[in-house]
Amino acid sequence: MRAKYQHFAIFMLLAIVFSFCIHRDMQIEKQYTGDLRNRIVGARLQKDGKPPYFYKWRPQDGLRYYDPIKLDTTYANAITASPFFHHLLFPIADMQQRDISRIWLAVQYILFVLCMLIAFSFTKNNIQQWTVAFMAALFPFAQAWLTMIAYGQIYIVFPFLAFAFVSFFQRKDNLLFSCLAGLAAAVLFLSRPTTVLFFLPFLFLLKRYSLKYLIVFFLPGLILLCYSFLDQKEKSYWIEYRKAIAAHVQDHQSDDRQARTIAYKPQLYKNWEGWDQDTIDNARLAYPFNIHFEYAGVQEVLKKLFHKKIPYQILNYSFLFIVTVLLIVFFLGHRSDDSLHVMVTAIFGFCLYMMSDLFSPVIRNQYYFVQWAFPLLACAALYDTKLRLVYLFLFAGLLLNVINRPHIFMRYVIGEYLILFTLLRLCLSRQLKWFK
Repeated sequence: MRAKYQHFAIFMLLAIVFSFCIHRDMQIEKQYTGDLRNRIVGARLQKDGKPPYFYKWRPQDGLRYYDPIKLDTTYANAITASPFFHHLLFPIADMQQRDISRIWLAVQYILFVLCMLIAFSFTKNNIQQWTVAFMAALFPFAQAWLTMIAYGQIYIVFPFLAFAFVSFFQRKDNLLFSCLAGLAAAVLFLSRPTTVLFFLPFLFLLKRYSLKYLIVFFLPGLILLCYSFLDQKEKSYWIEYRKAIAAHVQDHQSDDRQARTIAYKPQLYKNWEGWDQDTIDNARLAYPFNIHFEYAGVQEVLKKLFHKKIPYQILNYSFLFIVTVLLIVFFLGHRSDDSLHVMVTAIFGFCLYMMSDLFSPVIRNQYYFVQWAFPLLACAALYDTKLRLVYLFLFAGLLLNVINRPHIFMRYVIGEYLILFTLLRLCLSRQLKWFK
């Protein structure tokens, strides 16, 4: 009976928090979700058989590919999602942009709730359930979450796919779950290729699985990879995508990027695909929302602290060296640990992936932080009372990304790096008996 009261209390806490946050985010969504448009335009171009990444809109092209974003297109356009991710948007790509924006808001919350529910499935006691509940209740108040909603960004998709993969992968006694794990892994990798780093530590666990399981696991990925890189049309999109990423790196590294953006004057329409500028302006007056950015990328942080820009090539080599060292330490520390928890491996892999974001030569916006939903909720699900101080650091890192006090210098950046270093300490430590 006591467990029922606990569950009811958790449900009421989350219901109250999500009711407030959904209502708040509906007001923010009405103010136009700018980045969502380039994902839809990319999906439409690809659906129509047109290469998307260097397309430049002209008035005679009509509104189907129109994007009012204020972004200079000297190097490339605003489309940065992978060719495969565009396929995921095909079912809604032909709808009016206003309707797509509402649907995407719902999708963002559905994916976050699913992340939370999968985290709950890993819990074994009430205190772990309360830890997940508190972490989940705090997360939608983070500045990164608000920024993701305001821009209509996609970064909650990747934590969800990571959770889905881990949830299926741990069921090594079931070939159906093996297939679903392989499918989730393939979708995650093809949606964001840098997530290959997330999967590297799992190579240490393959010896636990039967050959039959591994064949079924790798089959969905093999099929999707063959389609993406053997089909000539799909292959051409991926080749162009690679060139576009290189162009964006050049753009972000150029010294005149901000001046070009300010000087760029996009074609603006008052009414298009369900959006009305007067309604947008009224929504902004009714619910003023200020976006606060702190760039947590290593290059930007060093530039802010030392007033000198480190060449991104040096950052790339440094990143490769650090990842190699971390993988070696992880392997040496856990090679004789047959009871290593799948979630430890997943959290460590996700840290490597997040480090690729932090070392990226492309400016890292606030909404990237949303991806920490995976390791934070995963850690919460496996809370250990012996590690209270460690969990305090994780909550502090998240809290620094919630509070909006400008007098705290680089609060969002400090919070994010606090989370990263705390998680790495947990995953690499030989002394901390974690997740046993």
